[in-house]
Amino acid sequence: MYILDYTKDEELVLNHFFTNLNKPVFFVKNMHPEVWALMQARYSRATEGMRESFLKLIKEDPENFKSLVNALQHSDVQLKMDKAVDKAIKFMDKWVLGYGHASIAEGATIGLGLEGISILATKIIEDNRLCSFIEKSTRYVMFDRDSFYIDPVLKNSEHGKEVEDVIHNLFEVYTKIQPKVLEYVKKVAPRKEGEAESAWERACGARTFDSIRYLLPACTKTSLGWTLNARNLAHGIKKMISTPIVEMQTLGKEIREEGKKLLPSLLKYADESKYISETDNEMYKVAKEIVKPTYVSKPNHVTLVHATADLDNVLIASILYKYSNAPYETIMEKAKKMSMKEKEKVLDTYLSKMGDFDWPMRELEHTHFIWDITIDYGAFRDLQRHRICTQTNQLLTAFEGYETPPDIINAGVRAEYDAAMKKAGELYKKLYERYPLEAQYIIPLGYRKRYIMTDNLRHMFHVVKIRTTSQGHYSYRNISRQMYEILNEKYPLVTKYMTCHLKDEELGRLKAELKLQEKIDKGII
Repeated sequence: MYILDYTKDEELVLNHFFTNLNKPVFFVKNMHPEVWALMQARYSRATEGMRESFLKLIKEDPENFKSLVNALQHSDVQLKMDKAVDKAIKFMDKWVLGYGHASIAEGATIGLGLEGISILATKIIEDNRLCSFIEKSTRYVMFDRDSFYIDPVLKNSEHGKEVEDVIHNLFEVYTKIQPKVLEYVKKVAPRKEGEAESAWERACGARTFDSIRYLLPACTKTSLGWTLNARNLAHGIKKMISTPIVEMQTLGKEIREEGKKLLPSLLKYADESKYISETDNEMYKVAKEIVKPTYVSKPNHVTLVHATADLDNVLIASILYKYSNAPYETIMEKAKKMSMKEKEKVLDTYLSKMGDFDWPMRELEHTHFIWDITIDYGAFRDLQRHRICTQTNQLLTAFEGYETPPDIINAGVRAEYDAAMKKAGELYKKLYERYPLEAQYIIPLGYRKRYIMTDNLRHMFHVVKIRTTSQGHYSYRNISRQMYEILNEKYPLVTKYMTCHLKDEELGRLKAELKLQEKIDKGII
């Protein structure tokens, strides 16, 4: 325990900014993010603790300290620490940013809200690491038919009127079929005995929205909550401003200007990266010369294109390495000579005690897989949020065809659905040659896109477990189920410890839906 002799005024100030005065574990509160970043940075150079260091910083200006005490005594909730913040900024510029130590920005964690931005913009923003996102749900919210973003390049193009007509038509059909699909869902999913009516209504509504959301275009306006540190925010801003899409450039600049109110020094150099903008522009041209476009309509599917060689032995050796003191090569040779029974004992000891809220330990991360995934854009939005893996996305196009939810067919609204989806796809193909980036905005969420995902076995435990639950959207449940089946066929020694929530009857239903989609794509039905 820390025993320090503070004055009453010092205690008053410290209690406002810290949760305690004398314990080794404490939290900060009411502190400007740049001051917090500075206080963490001072750990590397200071001999005293953070609370003492904070007091020293504040008391360097006696008048500032006195005014702070006075404000606290009078419960002034509009406390200002202008001079202290100014000291922090000068310190950042001179001793940290000026010497290239941008890592100090990781100490300033912030949250921001983005409202009225397109769904397409959220997906570009969410292609950032070490962040947390929460987005307006297409499952629980009916989207406003007049709330969408019109890209100025498309609006001012020769197809401007047609773009607006297609978007309006998608929203019109989305609104029109909602009550019909809901009526069908209520018939086939009757209220269970003991189930609250409100809960049943919500469940039916969610299932309905899961189907009709496929009509929402990528230009639909939504809301996004974003939590991250200043270093990653600066990088995210740089990527946005370096993107040729007008909305992203505008958003990047707006975030930077608003962010400077809190992080004036840490966002000082967040600007366009010629490396990103020029490389992207030239690589699209290079790739087009080498790889010819393919036009394939194929149901949502996943292919394992690469995996760790000798995975079982790599995993066994990695686990044993943690609990021994021998070189890896020695342990690997031992693993290769172990019998199946011996390997099962290692894995059983290491994995069998996991409870419902446990995840495997980190040794599973020494394995890796590369998946090539084709999935509808709506479900991609859910899977993209996984942060452990590495993802590379292709542009959203209309070339892969679109999914048709079974409830759309069974509710008798397929004709309206198909007409709206095809109209959007046809316009996209007109726009693609001249406006490949901007054309993404008019594509409905039901259209498929491709991306590759590189992850490890630990992450696969996570994906299979949470993305196969009955509450999840059937589209990504189907992808997760396919991943599990591929892994289970190749690595049964490990997958027996995975939790896959899909039961046999559900697997049968999902496989039937996959066959149904194949017939739709082939024009059989």
